[in-house]
Amino acid sequence: MNQANKTDDRYLLAALAGGDMEALGRLYDAYARPVYHLLLARVADRETAEDLLQEVFMALLDQGRKAARIRNLPAYLFAIARRKASQSRNHRPPTDNLDNLQLVDVGTNPAEAVAVREALNELPTEQREVVVLKIWHDLTFEEIGQALQISPNTAASRYRYAMEKLRIILGEMNDEL
Repeated sequence: MNQANKTDDRYLLAALAGGDMEALGRLYDAYARPVYHLLLARVADRETAEDLLQEVFMALLDQGRKAARIRNLPAYLFAIARRKASQSRNHRPPTDNLDNLQLVDVGTNPAEAVAVREALNELPTEQREVVVLKIWHDLTFEEIGQALQISPNTAASRYRYAMEKLRIILGEMNDEL
């Protein structure tokens, strides 16, 4: 997240704290997709992820005047999302709920996209969420660490282990074809 986003976030959070519902809509537009993808990495189905996404933004709205005190909005939203996913009755390893992530460039073999999706679903949740934030949302390890409340080194090592495991899984899948 760049400095311009942080400035916009502060402005929108101050407006939200003052009761401006349009600010909530703009924040939703800015952050719903990455929060939703993180939820998909943690819960068993899309419907649950969608419900939890709404709960995340309702929790932000519930902050009222305290919303203006939030210093790192992405980290705040991701922390709420992770907590709500952990508390959900449907918190279990996902099956194929990463279908709607753009996994590969257009024109790539659809079978390869399915293989990548299946490989992602084999990763432990902690590794999968780092991969989603790093690859699909281009966060730095520092930003991922803040978002997931882990150190940047932990984020980097989870990413490294995930990539090693993905190479092994995808290599095995290629051997079977």
